[in-house]
Amino acid sequence: MNQYRVKPETKVNLSEWDPNETGEFKGSKQEGLAQVEKLNGKLEEFQELLYAERKHRLLVILQAMDTGGKDGVIRRVFDGVNPAGVRVASFKVPTPQELDHDFLWRVHKQAPGSGEIVIFNAVIMRMY
Repeated sequence: MNQYRVKPETKVNLSEWDPNETGEFKGSKQEGLAQVEKLNGKLEEFQELLYAERKHRLLVILQAMDTGGKDGVIRRVFDGVNPAGVRVASFKVPTPQELDHDFLWRVHKQAPGSGEIVIFNAVIMRMY
């Protein structure tokens, strides 16, 4: 996993990364899906503990252009997790009300509460 770790103040150029990279996993697609299902069971257990203990919170940030696969990741990874403890916050083009505030205004109100998992589903705007 160290190969994916990004040090603070380091710029990342995604064009240098192979989109077909599978890391240390060298199995078939079926083996990968079976492993995802097993890991999803563990995620369900951890989420139940997080929700019951109410001491910690988890923020997951997914950022990509439209059709970048964010929704598919959310469906696949969080399938079966108790919806009472998971919330998706979508960030698309700012509304006029959001533009009247600083850029973090809309983010603060979506931050996870104790025992909650929040997934930020953010769209990258293409600049021309």
